[in-house]
Amino acid sequence: MTAEANGRAIATAEPLVVVRVEDAINPTLAGHAGAKYQSPPQPREQALALVWLLLGCASGPLNGDRRWVAPIAGGQRTVTITEAGSA
Repeated sequence: MTAEANGRAIATAEPLVVVRVEDAINPTLAGHAGAKYQSPPQPREQALALVWLLLGCASGPLNGDRRWVAPIAGGQRTVTITEAGSA
């Protein structure tokens, strides 16, 4: 991301984001109710690569969304991206 100061382009840091994942699984099928994970803060590009991996995608546009739900064996996976420091 760039901004202009005194007519010169300067680089500005994009806000870091975290990826949160929650697997909700039928405990009768899996023996547990699922799991949760939160990534460390990272640049959005890296976060999207993690989202693609978690959703089983090779890559591609995610339409600017910040929340995705995908089926997994015995339940569903919810993946969200939020700015670091957000609740």
